[in-house]
Amino acid sequence: MEKLILVFIVTFLVRIVGVITGGGGMVLIPFLVFLGLPPSEALATNRFGALGVNCSLLEFHRQKQVQWKLGLSLLIPTILGSVIGSFFVVSIDQQLFQKLLGIVILLCIPLLLFQKDIGTQAKKISRPRFWTGIFLTLVAGFMGGLFASTGIWYSYLFFFFGLTMLQTAATRKIIGFAVALSSLFIFIPAGLIDWTLGITMLIASLLGGILGAKIGIKKGNVWAKNVFLFVVFLAALKMILG
Repeated sequence: MEKLILVFIVTFLVRIVGVITGGGGMVLIPFLVFLGLPPSEALATNRFGALGVNCSLLEFHRQKQVQWKLGLSLLIPTILGSVIGSFFVVSIDQQLFQKLLGIVILLCIPLLLFQKDIGTQAKKISRPRFWTGIFLTLVAGFMGGLFASTGIWYSYLFFFFGLTMLQTAATRKIIGFAVALSSLFIFIPAGLIDWTLGITMLIASLLGGILGAKIGIKKGNVWAKNVFLFVVFLAALKMILG
């Protein structure tokens, strides 16, 4: 029981921030590994629990932050990439998987440090850039299916599409549902989900996501971007230093 309470509290707090910034998986997956789950089971259990945080889509929709047309247009390449990535999770070496997680998280950090307008100002994009983004969606889906932290990959993707931080956080929830559901078709038959922990995380993610959405909308894009950078940095340190 104490373990479940701890998982609930940590997940709830992480989702308050992660619903805006993404990257919750980069904290929660190492946390689950610390509790004794193999990395692939930690990834799968976190993916199930993350279904709850995506319910914050309703709050973002109420605040007119969701870019529905863009989000829905990316579902097919997202699902395709996610399924391919999830197949690799099932077969990948566990120790290698942990090392790859740390390396990829580290590589995520520099972009926003040196691009001050990314995520704070909405931009229109050209048609060639849009189609390039479609291809990058396939790559992001693969990365999300393989390494988790879907919010991080799709934050960068939506910045490429010219969205602000809050628009990104909102529209990302459409993708979040697609990635979670498609990868669960792989994880469930493989027996990778710890259902007791997963259901606990699902409830905590639902409550934390709704509260976090309200806070993020109130604080604005610059605040959200700064928190995003902080979260990614801490997650990278955690995986590199163990």
